[in-house]
Parts: sequence; structure tokens; C-alpha cells
Amino acid sequence: MRTREHGWRTEPLDRKLYARSRHTWQVRRLVFLFLLFAGAHPLLAAYADRDLLIPVVGRATGAGGRLFLTALWITNVGDDPATLTFSYLESGHANPSPRQTKATLAPKETHVFDPLGPPILTGINSIGALRIESNTNIVASARIYGYLPAEGPASAVSMALTGIPTRLGVGNGQSAVLHGDSSIDARYKLYVVETAGAALSVAVSIEDLHGQTRAEKRIFLDRFEHVSADTRDLFPNVKLDQAVIRVRGVNGDGRIIAAGTQMVTGSQDGCAYEMSFAPEPRTRIRAPEAAVYIAIALAVVIAIVWRRK
Repeated sequence: MRTREHGWRTEPLDRKLYARSRHTWQVRRLVFLFLLFAGAHPLLAAYADRDLLIPVVGRATGAGGRLFLTALWITNVGDDPATLTFSYLESGHANPSPRQTKATLAPKETHVFDPLGPPILTGINSIGALRIESNTNIVASARIYGYLPAEGPASAVSMALTGIPTRLGVGNGQSAVLHGDSSIDARYKLYVVETAGAALSVAVSIEDLHGQTRAEKRIFLDRFEHVSADTRDLFPNVKLDQAVIRVRGVNGDGRIIAAGTQMVTGSQDGCAYEMSFAPEPRTRIRAPEAAVYIAIALAVVIAIVWRRK
């Protein structure tokens, strides 16, 4: 066994080398875990943000007297109280000064509005989009459900939409796709809402499964305007078993978020589809991610200092 003289004391070199190697491995494992979480951070699936938009909410009476209602879930995922501002963007016109309602949530608290109605909505028979702004991160989702009054809520069919960060909106020169258009045996509603407070012209196209554009239509959205359209009405001459819808900003300073809902004609069974989101430009690093990188740097510095001892 090799030894090193330290004055009057003899210390095994193997023990010291082993201890250092073991510590180095622990530091490397720590750094690896930090890197793992740093790489995983942008892939988190939940939309926790301070400015969310649900592309369609409301309450209405449909064919045969069927009721369509919305259950809104909101959770404060932060450690501080959340002050919420609800801005209801009613469909069919610009909303430069939308109806706004205030609410508060304690840390970690969840509140359910079921069914959603006044004072958040403008009336008991209204549809539109709902923007939710907060001073801390929140998560929001909406269940849109419908049933015949004679059959009761137990017979309801439903679909769900998640609150989408407004920063993910599509602007001029950008595009997004939406799945789920099955024109033969179901109706497909497209919902588009402007989120930046500026006008935007949008090209809406229908594509086959090979990416070939079969038809295109231009729509104009004013400030905070919400538009809904049936793709059968937009593209009456296109007959496809399945199709993809593409929305593309072509002129203006606005930004849009879109969603699609498919409703089977017979059963009224429904499904909601979010638009695709492009990767965010890396113009700045968010606080949680910056904290991870700082921790990595500290771990590396500690490892270097230890190795020099």
C-alpha cells in the first residue's frame, strides 16, 4: 500500500485517492442530474404561465334544445396569492375594452366555475375566448359539455381545452397546424382569437394528408377579436375524409391563437384540438432555468476547488 509522509503522520495514498474519486463521482452525478432537469425544463407539458388564453368558452342552446356549458378550472401553482383578471373576448366583433372580472386565489388553491356564466361572461347565451392574467403562475383548463335538459347532466358529452400562454401566439409570417378535421362524418369548428391588441390578416387553408393545399380563405381579425367558423362553410367544395387546417399570419401586427373542435353529427361526441406551437426564440432565459444553470456552475466550481486540494 502506498503512503505519503505528513510530518509525524503517515496517510495511505489509496484512501485519499479513493475518497477524492468517490467525491468526484458524487459531484459528477449531481451535475448530471442538474443537466437532466435543465434539459427537461422546456419540455414540461403543463401550461403554467401568468397570461393564459382559453380559445373557446361559453354557454349556448343548440339544435334540439341541447345545452352547451363550460366548467372552468384554475389552479394557483405558486407560493404567493394570485390576483386574477378575466377578460372575456366575445365572439363576432373586436373587443378593445373587453369585459373584465377580478378574482383571487390563495397559494396552491384551485377554483372551479361550473357552469361558467355572468359576471365573467356577458350573458347566459354567449361564446368567446377567455384571457386570464395573473401576478403569479397559474394553470387553467376548460371542460365544454353538452346535454339535453330532459336527459340531465349525466348524459353529457364533453371535450377539454387547456389555457395556452398568449406568448405562443402566431404572428405575421408564422403559421400553425390543427388536426382533427373529418369533413365526411363530423363537423369541425375553427376558433381563432387575436391576443396582442392589433389587427392581423390570416390565411386559413385546408390540406390533405400529403400536405397539399386544397383551398385557402382569408379572414381579418381586429383587436382582441374572436372568430368561429365551420370548415364546411369555409371550404364547401373540398371533400376529404381527413384534413389538416393551417392558419398563417399574412399582414398586420396582431397575434392569434387557434383551436379546433370536432363534433360527430349523430352522437354529438366531441374532441378538441390545439394548434401547433413553434419553439420559442432563445432571446432570454427564464428565472427557473437561470437558477438551474447557476447551480450547475456552482457544482462545477466546487468540483474544481476540491480537485486542487
